[in-house]
Amino acid sequence: MLAIERRKKIIDILNETKSVKVQDLSELFGVTEETIRRDLEKLEKEGLLQRTYGGAILLDSLSEDLPFTVRAVSNPEGKRAIGKVIANYIEDNDTIMLDSSSTALEVAKNLKHKKNITVITNSVIVLTELAQNENCTVISTGGMLRARSMSFVGPGAKQAIENYYVNKAILSCKGIHMQNGIMESNEMETEIKKSMVKSAHTIFYAIDHTKFDQLSFVKMLDIESVDYIFTDKELSKDWEQFLLNKNVKWEYCNNE
Repeated sequence: MLAIERRKKIIDILNETKSVKVQDLSELFGVTEETIRRDLEKLEKEGLLQRTYGGAILLDSLSEDLPFTVRAVSNPEGKRAIGKVIANYIEDNDTIMLDSSSTALEVAKNLKHKKNITVITNSVIVLTELAQNENCTVISTGGMLRARSMSFVGPGAKQAIENYYVNKAILSCKGIHMQNGIMESNEMETEIKKSMVKSAHTIFYAIDHTKFDQLSFVKMLDIESVDYIFTDKELSKDWEQFLLNKNVKWEYCNNE
């Protein structure tokens, strides 16, 4: 395993457990404790965790805005499973919008066999993924480039989205909370996603299990505004009842 893959796996574990120990990580990855300490030091410098005696804890920042490269390797198996299932809901001749999330990229990877679809996106990575897809018309929003998220934001991107109306919008989020709704960490990204919601007939949300019961900096949307939620692990009975009361459909996705 490459060092960058190991460090991003550490962040994935921290998102689950909130704390890690050097000894446990050393045994898990089969490397020395000194190697793990260097990993934790680098991640701390990037503002992703706080080192403690013998380990590290997750920085619980509501405004934390992780780079795309980090998000892409957080729970990759779950996101791949979600991407495959959502792609099954895309029909030939559909028009869709994809946001700049790492899960939207997994959806894009599964569109190769769809015919005559149109994709509007503010994601540089999704644009690159779909560039060789001859069955797909790809429209970029343009706008101001956020290098951290590899996405276009700002008034230009927002106006471009508002010029269209599509069958489906496929988005993800930083967190979903029963009382506070669907939440994001960045205001500019939030504005783009709000425009996508307004410009689509059906709203799909790809939310892996690490996002549930999580708060973030900006409230984006009330949960009842969503049509479908796709996630990778079974929800609690409380969440299932909550979504049922809000008239939101959900589907569990796995790699089988």
